[in-house]
Amino acid sequence: MENDINSNKIGWMALILVALSSFIIALDSTFMNVAISNLVVDLNTTVSAIQIIITVYALTMASLMLLGGKMQDVVGRKNAFLIGAAIYGIGTTIAALSVNATMLLIGWSILEGIGAALMTPATASIITGTYRGKNRAFAIGIWTAVASIGAAVGPLIGGFLTTFFSWRWGFGLELVIVIFVLALSHRIKYFPPTMKLSDLDKSSVLLSSFGIFTFVLGILSLNAPKDWEFSLVMMGVGIILLIIFYLREKKIINKNEIPFTDIRLFKDRNFTLGNLTRMIMQLALAGAVFVLPVFLQQITGADAFTTGLAILPLTVGLLVFALASSRLSNKIAPHYLVSIGFLIALAGSLFLSFQFNLNTHIINIIPGTLLLGIGLGLALPITGNLVLSSADADKQSDASGILSTSASLGSSLGTAIIGIVLILGIINGINTAVDQTFPHEFTKDQVDQNLTQYAEKMKTTNITGLKNNQTSIAYTLVNTTVTNAMKTTFDFVTVIFFIGFLISLYIRPLKQKNLKNK
Repeated sequence: MENDINSNKIGWMALILVALSSFIIALDSTFMNVAISNLVVDLNTTVSAIQIIITVYALTMASLMLLGGKMQDVVGRKNAFLIGAAIYGIGTTIAALSVNATMLLIGWSILEGIGAALMTPATASIITGTYRGKNRAFAIGIWTAVASIGAAVGPLIGGFLTTFFSWRWGFGLELVIVIFVLALSHRIKYFPPTMKLSDLDKSSVLLSSFGIFTFVLGILSLNAPKDWEFSLVMMGVGIILLIIFYLREKKIINKNEIPFTDIRLFKDRNFTLGNLTRMIMQLALAGAVFVLPVFLQQITGADAFTTGLAILPLTVGLLVFALASSRLSNKIAPHYLVSIGFLIALAGSLFLSFQFNLNTHIINIIPGTLLLGIGLGLALPITGNLVLSSADADKQSDASGILSTSASLGSSLGTAIIGIVLILGIINGINTAVDQTFPHEFTKDQVDQNLTQYAEKMKTTNITGLKNNQTSIAYTLVNTTVTNAMKTTFDFVTVIFFIGFLISLYIRPLKQKNLKNK
């Protein structure tokens, strides 16, 4: 059989290489979050500076993702991937050797961000150009699972390395993987360029990059309520730039010229819904991976390594069912699997919404995190295959660029929005707790003025001391606050999954002919 991967000289090595690349890129987005305190001390800097560095990494990667996708047409898919890997390797080396915040900014935020923007779209299109039919569905399942696991285990790996060794080892691990990928890159199929650099519309590049940059900057700024006015302005500017970009692309297409991004892809229902459902899943995953460590570290007192272990059921569920989804799709229509995945993940978030208080143990959240992993594992690979299979072979660079951008936007939205919901939930919980404990003694404004800043930092009080005196007023206040905040947060995640479920009902059955031949 011509399409049988066992008879293909490339075999599974191409998949292994691009999956490992996706793993370190996803890992990079979460593994340093647990090492902020160590970075401040080692680099003699401030928490604000480190947060800016983390933000710039997300901005760089998101704003250049469409350009990274288009560069596949200019230099070829494999070359775009390898150039990105080389830049990424240089960046991670500089980051590992950083002696100050500026050096970390250049290495991690800028160079690794540029490298990731070139590599990520290429990983998707290399898979679609290398594998066919059921093998492609399986390969996309592995690629998706490994990338999602990278984000989920980031806190675990980062916490382990920071606790027992140094945060620098994380960047060192990435460098080892980059060297491995480059050394075996001859096992990746070569794809010739299809356009010249001079054919690239520079105005479209600027409009899309600055549009996404300002929009994502606005999203990330939402984490600080005092900056919401700035956030809304940035998001508005970003939307305006992207609308202008859309109109320009439409005009170029009408002239029969080469567009920067072929927006005609969105006319395909499955392409549009696939990107939308994937963005929703990435939003929920990023939100869960953000809020669970906050609770575990601040309320249960878990260290970074233990926190990572607590999220392990989500990781295992995601991996196992991402691998199983391609086989299950032979018995259950793929578009139904997406809906089922949303429902299972919804059940997980609904379960978790009732689990949090001052006496919560890690074992209490295992069923919920496992269900989250199972649901995401079932649905995420299908959405990737849905998007990429909806585009013809000559549109794979555009499709992969849009897919990567939507996933990046989802992750950015998840961290920012869930962070806001958590803060609002804490504030609402404080007001509820005070009103129940001290009825009519304090106004809402008095509570907000004195406790909002306190609540934003999730520093409620000495949790250990409270647990020893559960009849105290302080225990009642804090327990009510924490319970309300976490319930509000996971109720929001549940609603997000429900919206995703409703959208998934409009996905059309995948055409088997297209899956085999594209």
